Amino acid sequence: MKVVNPHFLDEFLVPITGLADDNEAIEHYKDVELRTEAQYKAVIRETLVEHFHTFEEVVKKKAKLALSYYLTKPAVDFVGVFESLLPPFDLPPNARDFFVWLWEELFIGESYELPDVDSYKVVADMYEPLRSTKNQ
Repeated sequence: MKVVNPHFLDEFLVPITGLADDNEAIEHYKDVELRTEAQYKAVIRETLVEHFHTFEEVVKKKAKLALSYYLTKPAVDFVGVFESLLPPFDLPPNARDFFVWLWEELFIGESYELPDVDSYKVVADMYEPLRSTKNQ
């Protein structure tokens, strides 16, 4: 059985993690209009895409798999994932949309749907993302 780890979803959001407590970031995003898909995608491109490309290959693969899995089989609380990282801006009304748009900006033209989604086992090891970068 293949394994997927939900903690790799957090890796995508590292550049905005904890910025809800950063006055400068709050001021910046207060002036950024976030109402439409295009506006959210612009923020994703500006803040998250480049960061993802700095990952070690093993982290990229595991993060991509986690995102693909949870978009295919919505068994995760996307609001909870996002809000727990204390970002400096709010999600769109449908939290899942943010993660779909993230996929679309990172993996242009690729489908997130896993055809064999039921062959995966979820192992929520919160330390695996840290170990994955150290083992490279």
